[in-house]
Amino acid sequence: MQNIPSISQTTSDILQSLPYLKSEWIIVIGFLLVIVTDLFSKNSKNIIAGLAALTLIISGAVLLNELYAFESNKFLFNGMFVFSKSALQFKILVVAASLFSLLFFYQDDRLQNHPKGINDFISIFLAGTLGLFLLISSANLLMLYLSVEMISLVSYLMVAYNAYQKKEAEASMKYVLFGTVSSAIMLYGISLIYGFTGTINLYNEVMLEGLSQTANIPAYLAVIMVLAGISFKLSAVPFHFWTPDAYEAAPTSVVSFLATAPKIAVFGFLYYLIPSFQNGDVFNQFILAVAATSMILGNVIAVFQNDAKRMMAYSAIGHTGFILMLFVLPQAIILKSLLCYLAIYSIANIGTFMSLASIENSYGFTKIAELKGLGKNIPTLAVALVLLLVSLIGLPPTAGFIAKFVVFSILLSVGLSQPYITVLLIVAAFTTVISLFYYLKIPLNLFLKKSDLNIPIIYGRKNLRIYIILLAVLTLLLGLFPSILNYFTL
Repeated sequence: MQNIPSISQTTSDILQSLPYLKSEWIIVIGFLLVIVTDLFSKNSKNIIAGLAALTLIISGAVLLNELYAFESNKFLFNGMFVFSKSALQFKILVVAASLFSLLFFYQDDRLQNHPKGINDFISIFLAGTLGLFLLISSANLLMLYLSVEMISLVSYLMVAYNAYQKKEAEASMKYVLFGTVSSAIMLYGISLIYGFTGTINLYNEVMLEGLSQTANIPAYLAVIMVLAGISFKLSAVPFHFWTPDAYEAAPTSVVSFLATAPKIAVFGFLYYLIPSFQNGDVFNQFILAVAATSMILGNVIAVFQNDAKRMMAYSAIGHTGFILMLFVLPQAIILKSLLCYLAIYSIANIGTFMSLASIENSYGFTKIAELKGLGKNIPTLAVALVLLLVSLIGLPPTAGFIAKFVVFSILLSVGLSQPYITVLLIVAAFTTVISLFYYLKIPLNLFLKKSDLNIPIIYGRKNLRIYIILLAVLTLLLGLFPSILNYFTL
C-alpha cells in the first residue's frame, strides 16, 4: 500500500514547485492581460499583438535561462509534473513556433477580416500555448488527459473561428467529433491502467510492475488506447481523418500553428514516456505500425491532391510517421535528432504555409493548378517557396537534407541488426522518393507551365513576404552550416 502524504507535506511540495513553472505563469499573466486589455480598450489590436509577442519572448528567455542553469530532473506538485532538460528544450521549440505563428496571424486576411476582430483569437492562442507547456511536463495520466483536452478545445475554437460557410462548419464539426471519440478512448485506457496498477503516476515503478503482472491482452489494450488519444494530436494514421478537411477549411495561419507547435509538444511528451512504456513490446509494435502506415498513406495520397493545403495535410501525416521512427530506439540516443528534425520541419512548414497564404491573400488561388505561370509575377516569393519545399523533401543544400540525414544515420547505426527497423528505413526511403512527385508539382506550375489567363502582378503584404524570405534563407543557412543547430540542442 502506498503512503499517503500529509497535508503539510503536500503544501510544502506545492510551494517548492511553484518557482519551476515560471514560463507557465508568464503565459497565464499574458493571457489575463490580453483579456483585460480587450475589455477596456476599444482600439487594442496593436497593444494585444505587442502583449502576446512580449509574453512569448519573456517566456522563451526564462526557459533559455533555466536550460543554461539546469542541474537535475525534479518531480513537481506531488508528481503531477516533471522538470527536465528535455522538457525545457521542447518548450523552447514550442515558443519559437508559436512566435512565428503569432506573426503569421496578423498577416492572414481571413483572420484580419473577422467581424469580431482577432483579439479573442489571440487569447485562445495563448491558452493553447499554455496547454502545450503543460503537456510536455505531464508526469501523471490525469495531467496528460487535462492537457490534451485543453489543447483540443483550443484547436477546435481556432479551426472554427472563421466557420461562416457550410464547408468550414463541416470541417470543424468533423474535427470536434473525432477529437471527442479519441479523448473518450484515451480516458478509458487511463481508467484501465489505473485499475490494473492502482496508480496514474507515469514514472512510478508500481505502474510498470502492475502492467507486467496483468494479462497481455488487457495490458496491451490499455496502453494502445492511451497512445491512440495522443496519436490524434499527431494526425497519425488511423487517427488522421480530421486533418485534410480541417487544413483545407481553416485559415492558413491556424493550419500552420496546428501543424507544428502541438506536434512538438506531443513528441516532447512521448520522448519522456519512452522508458516507462518501451519495456513492453506493445509500445514498439504500435509505433512501428503507425509510423509505417502514416508514411505510406500520407505520401501516397498527397500525390493525388490538387488543393495545396490539403496536400500539405497529407504531407504532415507523412512527416509524423517519419519522426515516429525514432521512438523505436532507446531514449538516450534520439534527443538531438528529434529536436533537430522538429526545428527544421517547423521552419520549412511555417514558411510554406506563409507562402500559400500570401498567394491566397493576393490572388485568391488555393489550387495547385491555379499557380500556372505565377512564378514570373512573384519571382522572389516563388523561389523562396521552392527552397522551403525542397527542404520538406529533404534535398541538399537545404536544412531538410540535414534533418533527414541525421534520422537515417541514427537508425542505420542502431537498426541494421533489427529487421523491423530495416523495414522502417526502406519505407522511409521509398516514401521520400514519392514526396518528390507532389512537392515538385508546385514549382512545376509556378515556372514551367503557362497560364491561359492574364495574371496581374500583386505584391500582397510586405511583412509576410519578409517573413517568408527570412525563413527560406534560414533553411538554406542551416543546410550549409548545420553546426549552428548545436547551439540550440545543448
